[in-house]
Amino acid sequence: MVKDFLHSDKKIYDSVHGFIPFDEFEKELIDSVPFQRLHYIHQLGIAYLVYPGATHTRFEHSLGVMSLATLMFEKICKSVRPDVFHFVPRKGSADFLYWRRVLRMAALCHDLGHLPFSHVAENALLGSDGHESWTLKIIESSYMQPVWHKLKNAPAYLEDLIERDIVEDIKMVAIGEPKWKSLYPGSSFSPWVRIVSQIITGNFFGADRIDYLLRDAKTTGVAYGLFDYHQLIETLRILPSPDGGTDDLQLGIDENGLESCEALLLARHFMRKRVYQYSSVKAYAFHLRRFMLDRFPVSAFKSVDDFLHWSDPEITAALSQAARDPKAVGHDDARSVFYRQQRFRAIALPSNVQEKDLALFKKKHMIADSDLAWEFTKDPSIQPETLNFPVARRHVVVQKAGEVSDLLLRIPLDKANWVYVSPKHDLELIHFLESRNQT
Repeated sequence: MVKDFLHSDKKIYDSVHGFIPFDEFEKELIDSVPFQRLHYIHQLGIAYLVYPGATHTRFEHSLGVMSLATLMFEKICKSVRPDVFHFVPRKGSADFLYWRRVLRMAALCHDLGHLPFSHVAENALLGSDGHESWTLKIIESSYMQPVWHKLKNAPAYLEDLIERDIVEDIKMVAIGEPKWKSLYPGSSFSPWVRIVSQIITGNFFGADRIDYLLRDAKTTGVAYGLFDYHQLIETLRILPSPDGGTDDLQLGIDENGLESCEALLLARHFMRKRVYQYSSVKAYAFHLRRFMLDRFPVSAFKSVDDFLHWSDPEITAALSQAARDPKAVGHDDARSVFYRQQRFRAIALPSNVQEKDLALFKKKHMIADSDLAWEFTKDPSIQPETLNFPVARRHVVVQKAGEVSDLLLRIPLDKANWVYVSPKHDLELIHFLESRNQT
């Protein structure tokens, strides 16, 4: 069994994590059509037009998430408090090896459902179901059946773990509890599946978040995203909730890792301001999103076959063609992206400007729909409760992070509303916004 689950005679070199080993089952998944497609999906969408080095892909990111998630899993299973000892599988046991396998496969699968250019047009084209719904469809598709067939017929699975459905566990861990429950109302996660899933998808400690911060910082050259993630992983623990006792377990940290958590949150905050929410990046993303909505409506994705056909090169080719043809659908946006002509200005809105104010401004100045657009974010990217993870003080007492850190709850939660305006009306809009700031 150990040989079947841990035999890793293959490796790939990654620019962030060095050599990443993988075994024959993971190779089967990596070589599949859906995973190979991730070679052609930019991690940061169209940000490479502003940060030329940001050409990394979902392929390398997914490998990095698998590597980080494995380190995190092995750490929390090794450093176990007496009050949660019964909850955690022993290293080398069938349960440990099974969930390690599930975690690594889920890490490879977690981004399979992304649209071309990642998040650029997903909210508009996929709605509230998001890319996770397509991730599930792809996992269930015929493209992945050889992977699951080989895995289910491994001797270790047949001998010891037949009572569980490994593909179902991979699906749940890959997309996380909040999204799973939104897609399947009334469903539930066991406490252990919740912990394993949080290793990948957790909004604070998740390997997904840690890898993209490190990788995006490295490729863009923006050093704000770098932090001591080794220290963070070293201090990860499974802890009882400060409110709920030992039956309500969460991912938390030993108090020696608190500074690394503060550094992670600061890195995320500054990377959003300097990269993810940078005005030039937002402007190009706006044009690309509008182009994709015009050219590739939801009906373009009728099946997994149709979905997997689309990646960044197909969209780039369509952009190039439309930019050269004034009669083509989406010509103006394609020209703005491809030739940087008549590009809109993206402006972060002051907190006192609401949608109704922009609507009145638009009506007063008789601005066409094609010359002005805006987006309002309902919730910040980080929920306040996420910052109150448990912290083990002196290895015994458990407190909320907000009670221990003077910094965590003071870092602004990222929430930005944006307006996009054509060059014909940008001065009018700027004067309007300045006048609002003076009132």
